[in-house]
Amino acid sequence: MEVDLCFVMDCTGSMGGHIEGAKNSIKKVVEYMENMEPAIKIRVGFCGYRDHCDGSNRLQIFDFTYSCDEFKNRLSGVSASGGGDSPEDVLGGLNAAVTSMTWRNPTRVLLHIGDYPPHGRRFNNTDDDYPNGDPNGLTAEQVLREMQSAGIYYFFGKITEHTETMTRVFQSIIGEYPVFDLKISPNPEGLVEKFFDAACSAINTAITLRGE
Repeated sequence: MEVDLCFVMDCTGSMGGHIEGAKNSIKKVVEYMENMEPAIKIRVGFCGYRDHCDGSNRLQIFDFTYSCDEFKNRLSGVSASGGGDSPEDVLGGLNAAVTSMTWRNPTRVLLHIGDYPPHGRRFNNTDDDYPNGDPNGLTAEQVLREMQSAGIYYFFGKITEHTETMTRVFQSIIGEYPVFDLKISPNPEGLVEKFFDAACSAINTAITLRGE
């Protein structure tokens, strides 16, 4: 079984308390999957997103690789920074993951981790520098349907309650999908365990769905 697994993660300053735990979780998942070969042969990739005010640092993309060591080395350089208002460039991050990465394996899994929704009043009622939506013209319908057309299964890891409306809107477009509760527990290891379980569940679910 050959799988492409892409982690899409909010890397703005609001993720400062979570990002090291998330990175450690991703590394643990990658190491575990490497030990699953040859039963599951997996390529891993990463797309970090921030916000429109962050210029050249808005997106941080590592294309797919079979090398666990290469991926972990790249991920070590990711840090939480930037972001202005509460909403983030979620649609830009998802769009980049779908269109800029070289999806190739038959089973394609995208696991999105974030604590705030996209820009636009349909997603939030907080401080929003772009209340009319994505300033580059992206829409959730466009991004998510392109994801579906590419045969990519979407899963979401929830860090806070601020993404509840986003989840409802997304599911109204592409149907139900698993949402994993990754809210931080008092024990940092709790995130690693939750994240590991979520990633393994996402892969197994995608394999099952593709086989139907």
